[in-house]
Amino acid sequence: MDLRQLRCFLRGGRPAAAALALLALGCGADRFIVLGTARAPSTAGYVEASSAGGSSTEVRVHMEALHPVDSLDPALHAYVVWFENDKSPPLRAGSLRYKPDERLGELQAKAPFRKFVVKITAEANDKPKAPSEFVVATQEISLD
Repeated sequence: MDLRQLRCFLRGGRPAAAALALLALGCGADRFIVLGTARAPSTAGYVEASSAGGSSTEVRVHMEALHPVDSLDPALHAYVVWFENDKSPPLRAGSLRYKPDERLGELQAKAPFRKFVVKITAEANDKPKAPSEFVVATQEISLD
């Protein structure tokens, strides 16, 4: 089942089927399915995470059906990925490489944690100091 089929299950009000689809898609220990928030309900994708040695994690974020960021608010110009855990302030991982013709966003980065949250926000620029309230997706990651 691909992400478009999963979105159909979710919109069709079939929570049991959607849960089974999520379990089937997430069987790989290093792939985590991501669904958009209320600010970006059509967005879905995945985060691939693998050990980078020690307490670090290699992370690949792939998001589909992303609307142009300025459609959320004309003042917004970039999708930014953050790594968050309970012990330190949010860490900016980088900006999604957004492909407007395909409505895809991707990023590869290294997180200095093995258990953390990946948060994707819409921002006024690609180097904000902290995440905005325009959260389009989040996903908990744990390699422990």
